[in-house]
Amino acid sequence: MNADRSRGRSLKWSLVLSALIAVSPAIGLYDAGTVSWPWLGLGVVSWAVAAGPVAASRFGRRVESWFESIGVGGRAAVIVALAIAIWGSMFAIEPPTIPLQSYLLGSMVGLVSVEIWQNALSE
Repeated sequence: MNADRSRGRSLKWSLVLSALIAVSPAIGLYDAGTVSWPWLGLGVVSWAVAAGPVAASRFGRRVESWFESIGVGGRAAVIVALAIAIWGSMFAIEPPTIPLQSYLLGSMVGLVSVEIWQNALSE
């Protein structure tokens, strides 16, 4: 994630993007009046591990290298393909919304935690 800052993306920009993504599940959970704490915790832990130690591992660096080597168009195509697959599976599977929104909110908390931690270590 420190490489993101070297490409010009600041901590503030990362936090703003994470907050924007977290708004929808936060509102959904607020409206439902409940949170699935196990799913929220799983989201925090899984995304923090993926963005921290796994991203810093040899495998994570290989994935990052491949992702950068496919260029902007390739990255856009991968992101769009994944978004379509996830969106399509949402309609086919119809997962329960409370665990899904809890996991998504937890994932944003995990990513923000890693960003703040890495920023504190780099200063």
